[in-house]
Amino acid sequence: MITRFLILMLFPWQAQANDLYLNFASSTQLPKSLIKSDTYNFVKQEELTFLKLSSQKELQSFLKQVRFPKKYCGGFVVSKSALSLKKKKSSNIYDYTISRPQLTKRLLKSVNEQSLYQFIKKFSSYHTRYYTAQTGIKALKDLAQHWQNIISIRSDANIKFFKHPDWPQPSVILTFKGKSSQKIITGGHADSINTDDEGKHSLAPGADDNASGISVITEIIRVLVNHNYKPKNTLVFMAYAAEEVGLQGSMEIAKTYYENKEDVLGVIQFDGTNFNGSDIKFALINDNTNADQNKFIGNLIDEYLNVAWGYDQCQYACSDHYSWDYYGFKASFPAEARIAQENPRIHTEEDTLKVSNYTADHAVHFAKLGLAYIIELDK
Repeated sequence: MITRFLILMLFPWQAQANDLYLNFASSTQLPKSLIKSDTYNFVKQEELTFLKLSSQKELQSFLKQVRFPKKYCGGFVVSKSALSLKKKKSSNIYDYTISRPQLTKRLLKSVNEQSLYQFIKKFSSYHTRYYTAQTGIKALKDLAQHWQNIISIRSDANIKFFKHPDWPQPSVILTFKGKSSQKIITGGHADSINTDDEGKHSLAPGADDNASGISVITEIIRVLVNHNYKPKNTLVFMAYAAEEVGLQGSMEIAKTYYENKEDVLGVIQFDGTNFNGSDIKFALINDNTNADQNKFIGNLIDEYLNVAWGYDQCQYACSDHYSWDYYGFKASFPAEARIAQENPRIHTEEDTLKVSNYTADHAVHFAKLGLAYIIELDK
């Protein structure tokens, strides 16, 4: 997740090749002295005020200088196209009935807490997974190899890197080819950040944010392979680059899916899954998500997990689900706690397994939910 309340846009019709435009969300209160200073170039377009930056390097410099409330987890968006209006949402009606209980329950029994824990421990051992750091690049390449090892016995699965032109960290995409080209997408971001001293030099283990989300995705893949699950629809698993600096990876991928007119049944986002900070196990984010799919996920929780859950709002672009929702796809984001009660150690060097008492118990719920979501939607 990200702690800044900015919307970052690149307007191709008026910008230079690398110009970035930051649109500040209403919940952000920047110091008037900053806006009036000569340090940054603020421009007006229609009724909006943007901060104009010339490059990724200048963006990083800005983020080091400007501090935003750490207790919030909400963000800014970086895109190479204007984000003034969301794309038209899909009007397709999908089958949200729950009709595969025997198969679903059998696979859910295979979710292993120690498997989740060991992955989080390993993935949070990099000095940082920051999007321009060498260790951030290595972490994604290592992840791709780990996923490749899991799927090595499957001829219907493949892994590829989605390379981004403006930074070195790639996104990783694993695909199980189904009988149908319709896609079910499970995603989470793989990068990390330390906003106390932002940059590739800073210690940013990111155990909860978001090694835990990637552990959930990895466990889902492991269980599907171990049970030789053959999907009807095409299953796609994504580890996004550069989420912590403006949802950049997922915005580029979602834009590509939109431009290619990909048929997507649904998208589920796992970002922070191992901090049990609320009286509920899941907080379904109901802004910038799809209401029908959210209801379906709530029904899945009731049917297969039987734990307390509720709705909550970010009120800004708080994770990669926003990218898919912006481009008109049905997306959902089950969070680990109510937004006001989320992990207070994210984006610091203290985001370690210690905060979760050296277990992955909470992440188990999310792995089971992800499996139920895929199996019940894959019809």
